[in-house]
Amino acid sequence: MASPDIILQAITSGVATGAIYALVAVGLTLVFGVLRLINFAHGEFLMLAMYGGYFAWVTLGLDPVISVFAMTPLLALAGVILYQLLFRHVFAVPEINQMAVTLGVSLLLQNLALILFRADSRFLDMPRSSKSVGIGHIIVQMPHLLAATASVVVIVILYLVLRKTRFGVMMRAVSESRDGAALSGINLDAVYRGALALGIGILGVAGPLLVAVLYVDPTVGALFTLKAFAIVILGGVGSFGGCLIGALIVGLGESIAGIWLPGSIAAAVPFALLILIMLVRPQGLVSFAGRRA
Repeated sequence: MASPDIILQAITSGVATGAIYALVAVGLTLVFGVLRLINFAHGEFLMLAMYGGYFAWVTLGLDPVISVFAMTPLLALAGVILYQLLFRHVFAVPEINQMAVTLGVSLLLQNLALILFRADSRFLDMPRSSKSVGIGHIIVQMPHLLAATASVVVIVILYLVLRKTRFGVMMRAVSESRDGAALSGINLDAVYRGALALGIGILGVAGPLLVAVLYVDPTVGALFTLKAFAIVILGGVGSFGGCLIGALIVGLGESIAGIWLPGSIAAAVPFALLILIMLVRPQGLVSFAGRRA
C-alpha cells in the first residue's frame, strides 16, 4: 500500500501535468468552439514547437523560456497561413471531409518531421534539468514547475482576452451563433483566422518548455492530440472551464494510477475515465450549451 507521502507526491505531479495538458487542450477547444472545426493536426504544431525549442537551445543557446517569445508568434503565423491556404475553404463541405483535411495536415507534418529530424527521440538536457523544488516531502522538478507555471499564466491571460477584449467578445459571439454574429456586423473570416492563430499560437508557449520535460520525436504530437481530445470531450466540447476540469482529471488520473500500475497501463487510465464519464454523462462534465469559449 502506498504511503501518504507518495500519494501526495502523485497528486502534486498530477496537478502540474494537468496544467500543462490544459494549455494544449484549451487551444483545441477554442478552435472548435469558434470555427466548429475538429483540428486533428493540433498536436503536430505542438511537436514543431518542441523541435523549435530544442534546436534554439542546441544551435543558438537560447533558453526555452526565451525561445517561447519566438515560437509563439511563429506558431500564430502558421495558424494564419493554414487558415488562408486551407481551412477557410472547407466550411462548405461535410464535417467528415473537414476532418479528413485536418487529418491529412497531421500526417503531412508528421512525415515531414520524419524526413527532417529522423525518428530519433531528442531531449533538452540543460543545467536546470536536474534541479528541483522541495516542500516538505514533496519534490517538483524545475522543468515541470516552469512549464506548469507558464501554462497557468497563459490560461489566465487567455481567459482575460476572451472576457475583457473586443476580439474575445466577437469570438464568443461567433461561438454562440454564426448567423447572429454576421448579422451584427462581425467579420466571420477575421474572427476565424484570429481564433486559429490564437489556438495554435499558444502551443508556442507549451512546446519549448515541454521539450525539457519530455522526449520529442515526430509522433509525439499524435499522443498529445489524443489526450487533448479526451480532455475536451471529458470537459464538454467547446467549454473553456470544462477543458480545465478535464485536464486536471487526466493529469491526476495518470499520476495516481502510476503508483499502482505500470506506466503503459497508467497512460490508458484517462481514456478509461473518458469511457466511464461518457456512459454516465455523454454531454461531458460541462455542457456545450452552457458557458463556452
